[in-house]
Amino acid sequence: MRARTLLCLTAVATLLTACQPGASRTASDVFLFGDQDRRLTFFYGGPGELAYQGGTLTLEEAPADDERRAGDVTLRSTLLVDGRPYLSAPLEPLAEPPATVARIPLTTDMQLTVRQDVGEVVYFDGSGYLTLVPDGSPGVTQRVVPRPRLSRLRGLGQLTNEEADALAAAFEARGPFVLVELEPSALPPHPIDGLAEHRRTGLYVQADIPTDDEAYRPPPQQVVWEVVASGTQAPGVQAARYEIITNRQQLVSFWTRVHAVQLEPPPVPDADFARETLIAIFQGQKPTGGYAVEPRRVAIEQGELYVDVEFVEPAAGDIVTQALTSPWALVRVLRGGFPVAWIRDADGGRLVGVARRTE
Repeated sequence: MRARTLLCLTAVATLLTACQPGASRTASDVFLFGDQDRRLTFFYGGPGELAYQGGTLTLEEAPADDERRAGDVTLRSTLLVDGRPYLSAPLEPLAEPPATVARIPLTTDMQLTVRQDVGEVVYFDGSGYLTLVPDGSPGVTQRVVPRPRLSRLRGLGQLTNEEADALAAAFEARGPFVLVELEPSALPPHPIDGLAEHRRTGLYVQADIPTDDEAYRPPPQQVVWEVVASGTQAPGVQAARYEIITNRQQLVSFWTRVHAVQLEPPPVPDADFARETLIAIFQGQKPTGGYAVEPRRVAIEQGELYVDVEFVEPAAGDIVTQALTSPWALVRVLRGGFPVAWIRDADGGRLVGVARRTE
Protein backbone atom coordinates (compact mmCIF):
# COMPACT_ATOMS: atom_id res chain seq x y z
CA MET A 1 0.00 0.00 0.00
CA ARG A 2 2.79 2.37 0.95
CA ALA A 3 4.64 1.55 -2.26
CA ARG A 4 1.50 2.26 -4.30
CA THR A 5 1.07 5.65 -2.55
CA LEU A 6 4.67 6.62 -3.26
CA LEU A 7 4.21 5.56 -6.88
CA CYS A 8 1.10 7.74 -7.21
CA LEU A 9 2.85 10.74 -5.65
CA THR A 10 5.79 10.32 -8.00
CA ALA A 11 3.46 10.18 -10.98
CA VAL A 12 1.62 13.31 -9.88
CA ALA A 13 4.90 15.17 -9.35
CA THR A 14 6.10 14.12 -12.79
CA LEU A 15 2.82 15.26 -14.34
CA LEU A 16 3.00 18.64 -12.62
CA THR A 17 6.59 19.13 -13.77
CA ALA A 18 5.63 18.25 -17.32
CA CYS A 19 2.74 20.70 -17.22
CA GLN A 20 4.99 23.58 -16.15
CA PRO A 21 8.06 23.39 -18.41
CA GLY A 22 7.93 27.11 -18.97
CA ALA A 23 8.52 27.99 -15.32
CA SER A 24 12.28 28.19 -16.00
CA ARG A 25 12.11 28.73 -19.75
CA THR A 26 13.58 31.90 -21.22
CA ALA A 27 13.81 33.45 -24.67
CA SER A 28 16.14 35.97 -26.30
CA ASP A 29 15.02 38.11 -29.23
CA VAL A 30 17.71 39.59 -31.46
CA PHE A 31 16.29 42.18 -33.88
CA LEU A 32 18.63 42.71 -36.83
CA PHE A 33 17.87 45.70 -39.05
CA GLY A 34 19.62 47.11 -42.07
CA ASP A 35 21.62 44.22 -43.44
CA GLN A 36 18.97 41.47 -43.16
CA ASP A 37 15.83 42.81 -41.44
CA ARG A 38 15.02 39.68 -39.49
CA ARG A 39 14.35 38.62 -35.92
CA LEU A 40 16.11 35.66 -34.34
CA THR A 41 14.53 34.11 -31.23
CA PHE A 42 16.53 31.69 -29.09
CA PHE A 43 14.85 29.51 -26.45
CA TYR A 44 16.42 28.10 -23.30
CA GLY A 45 15.22 25.88 -20.46
CA GLY A 46 13.09 22.75 -20.45
CA PRO A 47 11.79 20.99 -23.57
CA GLY A 48 8.08 20.74 -24.34
CA GLU A 49 5.43 22.67 -26.19
CA LEU A 50 4.88 26.42 -26.08
CA ALA A 51 1.83 28.36 -27.24
CA TYR A 52 2.93 30.88 -29.84
CA GLN A 53 0.87 33.26 -32.01
CA GLY A 54 -2.17 31.00 -32.19
CA GLY A 55 -0.13 27.84 -32.73
CA THR A 56 2.32 25.65 -30.87
CA LEU A 57 6.10 25.45 -30.91
CA THR A 58 7.85 22.20 -30.09
CA LEU A 59 11.01 22.79 -28.10
CA GLU A 60 13.52 19.98 -27.65
CA GLU A 61 17.01 19.40 -26.40
CA ALA A 62 19.72 18.17 -28.74
CA PRO A 63 23.47 17.55 -28.56
CA ALA A 64 25.74 20.44 -29.47
CA ASP A 65 26.89 18.60 -32.60
CA ASP A 66 23.36 17.78 -33.78
CA GLU A 67 23.23 18.46 -37.52
CA ARG A 68 19.99 20.38 -37.05
CA ARG A 69 21.96 23.11 -35.29
CA ALA A 70 23.69 24.07 -38.54
CA GLY A 71 23.21 27.72 -39.43
CA ASP A 72 24.88 31.09 -39.66
CA VAL A 73 24.30 31.78 -35.95
CA THR A 74 24.84 28.49 -34.13
CA LEU A 75 24.47 28.16 -30.35
CA ARG A 76 25.21 25.03 -28.34
CA SER A 77 22.93 25.61 -25.37
CA THR A 78 19.60 26.54 -26.97
CA LEU A 79 16.56 24.39 -27.45
CA LEU A 80 15.67 23.36 -30.99
CA VAL A 81 12.50 25.08 -32.23
CA ASP A 82 10.44 22.76 -34.44
CA GLY A 83 13.72 21.10 -35.39
CA ARG A 84 15.55 24.36 -36.12
CA PRO A 85 18.31 26.06 -34.09
CA TYR A 86 16.19 29.20 -33.57
CA LEU A 87 13.01 30.90 -34.66
CA SER A 88 13.51 33.31 -37.56
CA ALA A 89 11.00 35.87 -38.84
CA PRO A 90 11.23 38.85 -41.24
CA LEU A 91 11.09 42.41 -39.91
CA GLU A 92 9.64 45.57 -41.40
CA PRO A 93 12.65 47.70 -42.44
CA LEU A 94 13.32 50.89 -40.51
CA ALA A 95 12.17 54.13 -42.11
CA GLU A 96 15.76 55.42 -41.95
CA PRO A 97 19.05 54.28 -40.43
CA PRO A 98 19.26 55.33 -36.75
CA ALA A 99 22.94 56.19 -37.30
CA THR A 100 25.45 55.90 -40.14
CA VAL A 101 29.23 55.82 -40.26
CA ALA A 102 31.71 56.80 -42.98
CA ARG A 103 35.47 56.55 -43.21
CA ILE A 104 37.54 59.75 -43.35
CA PRO A 105 40.38 59.59 -45.91
CA LEU A 106 44.02 59.50 -44.78
CA THR A 107 43.06 58.92 -41.14
CA THR A 108 41.65 56.24 -38.85
CA ASP A 109 38.92 58.60 -37.62
CA MET A 110 35.28 58.05 -38.61
CA GLN A 111 32.41 60.41 -39.44
CA LEU A 112 29.30 59.52 -37.37
CA THR A 113 25.80 60.82 -38.05
CA VAL A 114 23.10 60.04 -35.45
CA ARG A 115 19.39 60.43 -36.28
CA GLN A 116 17.73 59.00 -33.17
CA ASP A 117 18.63 58.01 -29.62
CA VAL A 118 20.92 55.00 -29.80
CA GLY A 119 23.19 53.02 -27.52
CA GLU A 120 26.73 51.97 -28.31
CA VAL A 121 28.05 52.19 -31.87
CA VAL A 122 30.60 49.45 -32.62
CA TYR A 123 32.94 49.21 -35.62
CA PHE A 124 34.71 46.04 -36.83
CA ASP A 125 37.53 47.04 -39.18
CA GLY A 126 38.34 43.53 -40.37
CA SER A 127 40.78 42.68 -37.61
CA GLY A 128 39.40 44.06 -34.34
CA TYR A 129 36.49 45.76 -32.63
CA LEU A 130 36.32 49.45 -31.79
CA THR A 131 33.78 51.61 -29.98
CA LEU A 132 32.89 54.82 -31.81
CA VAL A 133 30.60 56.23 -29.08
CA PRO A 134 29.07 54.65 -25.96
CA ASP A 135 25.73 56.27 -26.83
CA GLY A 136 24.41 58.87 -29.25
CA SER A 137 21.76 61.60 -29.45
CA PRO A 138 19.86 62.66 -32.60
CA GLY A 139 20.93 65.56 -34.77
CA VAL A 140 24.65 65.02 -34.27
CA THR A 141 27.30 64.65 -36.98
CA GLN A 142 30.76 64.37 -35.56
CA ARG A 143 34.24 63.12 -36.22
CA VAL A 144 35.04 60.34 -33.75
CA VAL A 145 38.22 58.54 -32.77
CA PRO A 146 37.65 54.76 -32.54
CA ARG A 147 38.59 53.20 -29.20
CA PRO A 148 39.54 49.51 -28.82
CA ARG A 149 36.69 47.29 -27.62
CA LEU A 150 37.54 44.11 -25.76
CA SER A 151 35.64 40.80 -25.93
CA ARG A 152 34.18 41.41 -29.39
CA LEU A 153 30.42 42.00 -29.00
CA ARG A 154 30.04 40.85 -25.41
CA GLY A 155 28.14 43.29 -23.23
CA LEU A 156 26.12 44.69 -26.13
CA GLY A 157 22.39 44.99 -25.39
CA GLN A 158 20.99 41.99 -23.52
CA LEU A 159 23.00 39.38 -25.43
CA THR A 160 24.45 36.43 -23.57
CA ASN A 161 28.16 35.84 -24.14
CA GLU A 162 27.35 32.84 -26.32
CA GLU A 163 24.91 34.84 -28.45
CA ALA A 164 27.38 37.72 -28.77
CA ASP A 165 30.18 35.38 -29.90
CA ALA A 166 27.94 33.61 -32.43
CA LEU A 167 26.76 36.90 -33.94
CA ALA A 168 30.34 38.20 -34.06
CA ALA A 169 31.51 35.10 -35.92
CA ALA A 170 28.66 35.40 -38.44
CA PHE A 171 29.26 39.10 -39.10
CA GLU A 172 33.05 38.85 -39.25
CA ALA A 173 32.82 36.35 -42.11
CA ARG A 174 31.41 39.16 -44.29
CA GLY A 175 34.14 41.75 -43.63
CA PRO A 176 34.06 45.17 -41.90
CA PHE A 177 30.74 46.34 -40.46
CA VAL A 178 29.14 48.76 -38.02
CA LEU A 179 26.59 47.80 -35.35
CA VAL A 180 24.29 50.41 -33.81
CA GLU A 181 22.60 49.38 -30.56
CA LEU A 182 18.91 50.38 -30.63
CA GLU A 183 16.98 51.65 -27.65
CA PRO A 184 14.52 49.02 -26.27
CA SER A 185 11.62 51.43 -26.81
CA ALA A 186 12.36 51.43 -30.56
CA LEU A 187 11.89 47.67 -30.91
CA PRO A 188 8.63 46.16 -32.19
CA PRO A 189 6.50 44.24 -29.66
CA HIS A 190 6.87 40.46 -29.60
CA PRO A 191 4.98 38.99 -26.63
CA ILE A 192 5.50 35.31 -25.79
CA ASP A 193 3.47 33.79 -22.94
CA GLY A 194 4.82 31.30 -20.45
CA LEU A 195 8.37 32.63 -20.09
CA ALA A 196 10.33 33.31 -16.92
CA GLU A 197 12.47 35.85 -18.80
CA HIS A 198 12.34 37.48 -22.22
CA ARG A 199 15.47 39.40 -23.30
CA ARG A 200 15.42 41.80 -26.26
CA THR A 201 18.34 43.25 -28.19
CA GLY A 202 18.04 45.46 -31.27
CA LEU A 203 20.92 46.09 -33.66
CA TYR A 204 21.19 48.08 -36.86
CA VAL A 205 23.79 46.52 -39.15
CA GLN A 206 25.69 48.73 -41.61
CA ALA A 207 27.62 46.42 -43.92
CA ASP A 208 28.64 49.00 -46.54
CA ILE A 209 30.91 51.68 -45.05
CA PRO A 210 31.54 54.52 -47.53
CA THR A 211 34.32 57.11 -47.54
CA ASP A 212 33.38 60.73 -46.81
CA ASP A 213 35.90 62.84 -48.73
CA GLU A 214 34.37 66.10 -47.49
CA ALA A 215 34.99 65.13 -43.87
CA TYR A 216 38.74 65.12 -44.38
CA ARG A 217 40.56 67.98 -42.74
CA PRO A 218 44.31 68.46 -43.26
CA PRO A 219 46.30 68.22 -40.04
CA PRO A 220 47.14 71.53 -38.36
CA GLN A 221 50.25 73.22 -39.72
CA GLN A 222 52.57 74.11 -36.88
CA VAL A 223 54.18 77.54 -36.87
CA VAL A 224 56.97 79.19 -34.90
CA TRP A 225 55.63 81.39 -32.13
CA GLU A 226 56.50 82.82 -28.74
CA VAL A 227 55.01 84.70 -25.83
CA VAL A 228 56.62 88.14 -26.04
CA ALA A 229 55.36 89.21 -22.63
CA SER A 230 52.53 88.71 -20.16
CA GLY A 231 51.25 90.32 -17.00
CA THR A 232 48.30 90.89 -14.69
CA GLN A 233 47.67 94.63 -15.02
CA ALA A 234 45.96 96.06 -18.10
CA PRO A 235 44.21 99.17 -16.74
CA GLY A 236 40.89 100.02 -18.34
CA VAL A 237 40.27 96.54 -19.80
CA GLN A 238 37.08 95.38 -18.11
CA ALA A 239 36.10 92.40 -20.31
CA ALA A 240 37.89 89.79 -22.41
CA ARG A 241 39.39 91.29 -25.59
CA TYR A 242 41.54 90.08 -28.45
CA GLU A 243 43.49 92.28 -30.87
CA ILE A 244 45.89 91.91 -33.79
CA ILE A 245 48.54 94.61 -33.63
CA THR A 246 49.44 95.70 -37.16
CA ASN A 247 51.84 98.63 -36.80
CA ARG A 248 54.35 100.30 -34.51
CA GLN A 249 51.89 102.89 -33.25
CA GLN A 250 49.43 100.20 -32.09
CA LEU A 251 52.25 98.28 -30.43
CA VAL A 252 53.45 101.33 -28.50
CA SER A 253 49.88 102.09 -27.40
CA PHE A 254 49.38 98.51 -26.20
CA TRP A 255 52.73 98.42 -24.41
CA THR A 256 52.04 101.71 -22.63
CA ARG A 257 48.62 100.48 -21.48
CA VAL A 258 49.79 97.17 -19.97
CA HIS A 259 52.75 98.81 -18.19
CA ALA A 260 50.95 101.94 -17.03
CA VAL A 261 51.41 101.09 -13.34
CA GLN A 262 55.19 100.72 -13.67
CA LEU A 263 57.47 103.66 -13.10
CA GLU A 264 60.06 102.28 -15.52
CA PRO A 265 58.34 100.10 -18.16
CA PRO A 266 60.53 97.74 -20.22
CA PRO A 267 61.47 98.83 -23.75
CA VAL A 268 58.93 98.28 -26.52
CA PRO A 269 59.82 95.04 -28.36
CA ASP A 270 60.84 95.11 -32.00
CA ALA A 271 58.48 93.65 -34.60
CA ASP A 272 58.53 93.03 -38.37
CA PHE A 273 54.87 93.55 -39.18
CA ALA A 274 55.31 92.30 -42.77
CA ARG A 275 56.49 88.89 -41.57
CA GLU A 276 55.00 88.59 -38.10
CA THR A 277 51.57 88.61 -36.47
CA LEU A 278 51.24 90.07 -32.98
CA ILE A 279 48.16 89.02 -31.00
CA ALA A 280 47.15 90.72 -27.75
CA ILE A 281 44.96 88.61 -25.44
CA PHE A 282 43.16 90.20 -22.47
CA GLN A 283 41.32 88.09 -19.87
CA GLY A 284 39.40 91.06 -18.50
CA GLN A 285 39.13 92.46 -14.99
CA LYS A 286 39.24 89.90 -12.14
CA PRO A 287 38.48 90.43 -8.44
CA THR A 288 41.74 88.97 -7.09
CA GLY A 289 45.13 87.68 -8.10
CA GLY A 290 45.68 84.10 -9.23
CA TYR A 291 44.33 84.68 -12.75
CA ALA A 292 46.57 84.47 -15.83
CA VAL A 293 46.63 84.18 -19.62
CA GLU A 294 48.86 81.28 -20.74
CA PRO A 295 49.05 80.57 -24.51
CA ARG A 296 49.62 76.84 -25.14
CA ARG A 297 49.51 76.18 -28.89
CA VAL A 298 49.45 78.08 -32.19
CA ALA A 299 48.59 76.37 -35.47
CA ILE A 300 47.24 77.03 -38.95
CA GLU A 301 44.15 74.97 -39.80
CA GLN A 302 42.71 75.22 -43.32
CA GLY A 303 44.47 78.54 -43.76
CA GLU A 304 43.14 80.03 -40.51
CA LEU A 305 45.29 81.00 -37.52
CA TYR A 306 44.27 79.47 -34.17
CA VAL A 307 45.71 80.31 -30.76
CA ASP A 308 44.88 77.88 -27.93
CA VAL A 309 44.99 79.61 -24.56
CA GLU A 310 44.64 78.42 -20.98
CA PHE A 311 42.79 81.00 -18.93
CA VAL A 312 44.06 80.24 -15.45
CA GLU A 313 41.84 80.81 -12.40
CA PRO A 314 42.77 80.43 -8.73
CA ALA A 315 41.77 77.18 -7.06
CA ALA A 316 39.68 77.10 -3.91
CA GLY A 317 41.90 77.77 -0.92
CA ASP A 318 44.71 79.43 -2.90
CA ILE A 319 46.32 82.41 -1.22
CA VAL A 320 46.04 85.27 -3.73
CA THR A 321 46.39 89.04 -3.85
CA GLN A 322 43.16 90.72 -2.73
CA ALA A 323 43.22 93.38 -5.43
CA LEU A 324 41.72 93.86 -8.88
CA THR A 325 43.77 92.36 -11.71
CA SER A 326 43.47 92.29 -15.50
CA PRO A 327 45.69 89.53 -16.98
CA TRP A 328 47.09 89.76 -20.50
CA ALA A 329 49.60 88.19 -22.89
CA LEU A 330 51.23 89.19 -26.18
CA VAL A 331 51.89 86.39 -28.71
CA ARG A 332 54.24 86.69 -31.69
CA VAL A 333 53.65 84.36 -34.67
CA LEU A 334 56.50 84.25 -37.20
CA ARG A 335 54.21 84.56 -40.18
CA GLY A 336 52.30 87.63 -41.34
CA GLY A 337 49.21 88.42 -43.39
CA PHE A 338 46.48 86.90 -41.20
CA PRO A 339 43.33 89.07 -41.15
CA VAL A 340 41.98 87.26 -38.06
CA ALA A 341 43.24 84.96 -35.31
CA TRP A 342 40.76 82.58 -33.65
CA ILE A 343 41.17 82.19 -29.88
CA ARG A 344 40.27 78.80 -28.37
CA ASP A 345 40.16 77.38 -24.85
CA ALA A 346 43.20 75.08 -24.68
CA ASP A 347 41.43 72.60 -22.38
CA GLY A 348 38.41 71.76 -24.52
CA GLY A 349 39.03 73.43 -27.89
CA ARG A 350 35.99 75.69 -27.46
CA LEU A 351 36.12 78.88 -29.54
CA VAL A 352 36.08 81.85 -27.15
CA GLY A 353 36.80 84.82 -29.41
CA VAL A 354 38.50 86.31 -32.44
CA ALA A 355 41.21 88.94 -32.91
CA ARG A 356 40.90 91.09 -36.03
CA ARG A 357 43.27 93.43 -37.86
CA THR A 358 42.62 97.14 -37.55
CA GLU A 359 44.74 99.43 -39.71
